[in-house]
Amino acid sequence: MKTLLKTAALGLAVFATAATAGDWPEKNINLTVGYGAGGTTDSTARVLASLLEEELGATVTVINKPGGGGSVAAGLGAAQKPDGYNVFTFTTGAAVLSPHTQELPYDTLTDFTFISQYGAWNLGVVVPADSPYQTFQDLVEFAKGNPGEISYAIAGTGTPQHLTMERLAAEEELDWKAVPFKGGAASVTALLGGHVDVMAGATEWLPQVQSGEFRLLAIITGARMDQFPDVPTLKDLGYDIEAPSILGIAGPKNLPEEAVQRLDAAIKKATESEELQSIIDKLAMKMTYRNSADFEQNVRENYEIQGEIIRAAGLGK
Repeated sequence: MKTLLKTAALGLAVFATAATAGDWPEKNINLTVGYGAGGTTDSTARVLASLLEEELGATVTVINKPGGGGSVAAGLGAAQKPDGYNVFTFTTGAAVLSPHTQELPYDTLTDFTFISQYGAWNLGVVVPADSPYQTFQDLVEFAKGNPGEISYAIAGTGTPQHLTMERLAAEEELDWKAVPFKGGAASVTALLGGHVDVMAGATEWLPQVQSGEFRLLAIITGARMDQFPDVPTLKDLGYDIEAPSILGIAGPKNLPEEAVQRLDAAIKKATESEELQSIIDKLAMKMTYRNSADFEQNVRENYEIQGEIIRAAGLGK
């Protein structure tokens, strides 16, 4: 009888362990997006959230917390309980640029758990179609001869486009003014309304370029765009400048391994879906999947590289 009871108890213990293993998530998940509604980060994150819901069997609520080129969301993310139920979009500015240019309530290298990278941007400089600037060189020449007259919209301070425009200003001795907004969609609105002269940013400008309302002068990320093969990159124009581009999901440090593995696997599956590929293509972005370890390595490498560039350009904090 004792043997039978022990066997039964052991069986119940094994059953209980099996029942609890792999149970994460047990409640809803919040995904904080570091930019305003309607932009590229928000649009892709909402599709991703829907796909994660299907895969994880839990509601994934998108919460917009724009500001600081994504650093507001990162700061909030670092302060959350490390249980996997509060994650956020970790982007280039917040991860590898702003930490070198301003004081932030987090340390990129110690305060986060890297889950997955799922995308990257194409970034460009656009002007209204009726602008006198037919080429990027035209814009630079006017800015040289008219200090302080050019204003350009950016989706927050400390973003890749902001740093790139500042590096260009330093190299060409330009005096132009950055006007930060809480996202790319707001930047587009500002350019449409004539409140700024130029926009430097992600492909929120794509519909206006395709319709002929905006003119795309240059690509500031590393390669020409498939959609606009004749538009030069900064390197094509003779500048040794290239804006980095990272879009991923992270959480506070010390997330449970089970949560990281399940989220990473679900994000990987999402990057293989038609739904996410469709929105990535629509926004002229790049699907770029990296698992947890590779995402962290990519951020760490870019953190060091961009830090050196920022300090060399005299733009460090």
